[in-house]
Amino acid sequence: MDESGFESETMRPCGYAPIGSPCIGSYNWQAKDRTNVIGALYGKTLFALNCLKTNINKKIFYHWCKFTLIPKLKRKCVIVMDNAAFHKRVQKLLNRHGHRLLFLPPYSPDLNPIEKKWAQVKFLRQGWMEND
Repeated sequence: MDESGFESETMRPCGYAPIGSPCIGSYNWQAKDRTNVIGALYGKTLFALNCLKTNINKKIFYHWCKFTLIPKLKRKCVIVMDNAAFHKRVQKLLNRHGHRLLFLPPYSPDLNPIEKKWAQVKFLRQGWMEND
């Protein structure tokens, strides 16, 4: 399980300009209309997704685990998550429901399979936005 943020507008990696002229664009890094998503990955499928316009904190994460994730887990699971401080708060809750937690080493998103799925979702979303 993990959370990720999606900007309302993505930066375009390329653009068009007359031959011999540089392609110049601007992006306002301060104006953020961001959607944050919490979700879990089972096999190759994302599930228990919640989209929020607010930052995810320990209260929101705990509520999501209790009311969204746990009801969707059919049996005892090993749940892999990173070492975000608020992830530790749900350990007792998940253990009470028969699930085990596996925390990844710090600063190792490459070991978390859901990170690759978030990258795929963002890539697909960017393509849809460019086609609008």
